[in-house]
Amino acid sequence: MRTESVHTLILGAGPAGLAAGYTLAKAGHKPVIIDREKGPGGLMRSVHHGDFVVDVGRKELYNRLARVDEFWAGVIGADYRPYPHRGGYLYQGHILEMSRSYQGFRRGMPWSMFLGCAFGFLGNRLNVFAGKPRNVEEYFYRTRGRLLTRVVSQGFQEKLTGKRWADLSLPENYSNGDEAGLIATFRAAAKRAFSTREVNTFEGVWRHPARGTGQICDALAQGITAAGGLFGFGAKILEIKPGEGRIESVTAEIGSETVCYQPRFLISSIPLEIMITLLGRKVSAAYTAAQGAPTQRKTVVLVYLFLDAPPEFPHAWLQVTDPKSRIGRITNYSGFNSDMVPPGKGCLCCEYYGFGEDPLLALDPKELTRQTIDFCVQSGLIRRESFMEERVLKFPGADASQNRHNWITSMRLGLFNEVKAFANLYHVARTDLDIATLAGLDSADAVLSGDRTTFDRHFDPTEIGIRSERKAFEFKIPASAA
Repeated sequence: MRTESVHTLILGAGPAGLAAGYTLAKAGHKPVIIDREKGPGGLMRSVHHGDFVVDVGRKELYNRLARVDEFWAGVIGADYRPYPHRGGYLYQGHILEMSRSYQGFRRGMPWSMFLGCAFGFLGNRLNVFAGKPRNVEEYFYRTRGRLLTRVVSQGFQEKLTGKRWADLSLPENYSNGDEAGLIATFRAAAKRAFSTREVNTFEGVWRHPARGTGQICDALAQGITAAGGLFGFGAKILEIKPGEGRIESVTAEIGSETVCYQPRFLISSIPLEIMITLLGRKVSAAYTAAQGAPTQRKTVVLVYLFLDAPPEFPHAWLQVTDPKSRIGRITNYSGFNSDMVPPGKGCLCCEYYGFGEDPLLALDPKELTRQTIDFCVQSGLIRRESFMEERVLKFPGADASQNRHNWITSMRLGLFNEVKAFANLYHVARTDLDIATLAGLDSADAVLSGDRTTFDRHFDPTEIGIRSERKAFEFKIPASAA
């Protein structure tokens, strides 16, 4: 076993680790970055298929965090391009707009559907004789109307979480029938009907790398290497040895070699629960109880359809609320103002979500592709004759629904406090690409300055100055009910 003293060891070559490594390398240090994968980027990397260079599923980059936006732009320059952030709902063969700026107040709904949503919404809100809802499904049906709820939310959310709303009971405080009065109801309805904003975004600019999000990762990795930093891919962490208030060593197997690193600073994006175990600590019963009952392991399956013609719709992505399909989301890479798709071609990525021993996960890739093509053709998204090739990727343990709202749990906050006890350890595992990148930048600043005050404050996403997001059409299951 070889022993090596290093200034900064970085565990993980995802967006956080790369941002930290790049900043340190530019400051004259030579960080060592190790990762279990074969290359940099993590889930931010690009997928290469012939002349196509696309993302891993749907990725969104934007100027929500000014420092991160400027950092990404500084890395790839003019290739960080703005694009129309146009999203839609796919329900029973109809594509419905998330913003009225494209097809007016009906957002592409046939009159029959629009009137059904409107009367269902008003009828349920004015029904003073309705009893208390017994479950999440009844709650949303009574506050938004049955058809509107199904068209814009229910099918997608049930696929994403693997839970039927009818099976989720409501806590008493969500069942008291006082969620909104009559005036508030009409105000909310008016806002949805007359707003010209894209309802599931914020007031900002959406941009995307010309060659997929992996273009940023590749540029960061090249910059680190050019400045003398080192990468070790295909690594396996064997041990993290804690000392008195600091991390003394990290032992890793890289290829056929075992290396014991003795870092002055350690930046880690290993999941907290795994990190605690590697430190020889146990997750306390209180933290485990705060996390709630364990859920089935989730697997995200991505079916890429490579086409010799552009798709038949212009949206960057669609949320599939139609319950007849297991597809949860469809990304159209032609809608990103990028070079991910060659001229005259097309590529869709259809996301499936499997839980536990889901039969979906046992399907032959060819059969899954056939079902995917059939649904896309029947929904008018592509022409069958345009299909060229497919590619199926599975990501066990990945969670496409993870965001900062449901990522910060009482258990995770407790674990953060435990790892903060080590003065030379900077834990940067975060959800959302921009928040993860900010964590990496802040960790590098702390290493360079010797002051970790900002880094320790920013581990809580509520403290990083994110602009307010209005989500008028996204109805969330109350966290306590899920």
